Amino acid sequence: MTKKSEQVLVTIRMDPDQKKKAEQVANDMGIDLTTAVNLFISQMIKENGLPFKPTNDSVAIDLAGALEDVKNGNVTEFNSADEFMKHLYELENDDSSDNS
Repeated sequence: MTKKSEQVLVTIRMDPDQKKKAEQVANDMGIDLTTAVNLFISQMIKENGLPFKPTNDSVAIDLAGALEDVKNGNVTEFNSADEFMKHLYELENDDSSDNS
């Protein structure tokens, strides 16, 4: 870590609403936005890359969420394939009724 006198000023452009929201999140964590950005950069250096996997692939996002559910034990067990198919049918009908 460098001494404060050895630090540099970094200027970035960002959406004002995003900045406000980010400041609120940081403040809720008990830190300021500068500290949050420094933590992000430290983690980026430690991992030699971004500290998250950027994606806009909804399948990858859904799969990652499903895998996390399995790791956390949030699973539903079925006694037969018919029971599983019935469950899928009910989920599909619940989803389609939400979208109407």
